[in-house]
Amino acid sequence: MFRKVLINSSIFFSILIAQDLSAQQRFKAGIVAGVNAAQIRGDNTGGFNKLGLVGGLRAIAVLTDKTDLSMELTYSQRGSKNDKNEPVNIQIDLNYIEVPVTYSVKDWYIEDGDYYKVQASGGLAYSRLLKATTQDLTGPQKDVTEEFSTNDFGIVLGAEFFLNKHWSLSGRWISSFNLLAEAENSPSKNSLRGYFLSFRINYIF
Repeated sequence: MFRKVLINSSIFFSILIAQDLSAQQRFKAGIVAGVNAAQIRGDNTGGFNKLGLVGGLRAIAVLTDKTDLSMELTYSQRGSKNDKNEPVNIQIDLNYIEVPVTYSVKDWYIEDGDYYKVQASGGLAYSRLLKATTQDLTGPQKDVTEEFSTNDFGIVLGAEFFLNKHWSLSGRWISSFNLLAEAENSPSKNSLRGYFLSFRINYIF
C-alpha cells in the first residue's frame, strides 16, 4: 500500500512540475518546511514537548477562485518527551513519510497582489512509519519499530496566512484515528495514540 501511495504521489508531483505556464492557473506546486510539536496520549507525560522537523513537497489543484485541493509528500518527525518536572524519563521518537490531503477555503482578497490573505483547511492524512525508537534518558536508545503500527491515519485541521502570492505561514492540528501501539507493546504499558501541532513556512511557485 505504501509503495502505491508513494509512487502515485511522486507521479502527481512530477506532472505538476512539468505543467506549462497556461496550466499553472489550475495546478500549482510548492515546498513546505517547519517544526512539529508532538505528544502521545497514554505515555504518562503531558504537553507538546517533543519537537521535530517537517518538510517536503506540496501540490495544489485550484477548484474555484476560493477553494483548493492540496496534497503533500513530507518527512515528519513526531513522538513524545517528558517535561523536566515530571518523574517519567521516557522519550519516544517517531519518523514518518506523510501524505496529507486537504480541502481549503480562502478569504480576504488582496486586489493589488491578486491573492487571498487567509485560508482554512481540513482533511485526512496517511503516514508510513520509517523508524521508532524509545529512550530512558538514563539509558541507551532502543529500536522499537516493529512494536509500533506501520500505518497511521489521521484528521487534519489548519489555517494559513499569506504574506504575498508565494509565501505563507501555516499552523495545523493533526490527530491519529488508530493506535500507535497496543498497551502490551508500549513503554508506558498503555495504549498510545498520537497527536501534534505543526507550524510551517510555505512557498508556492
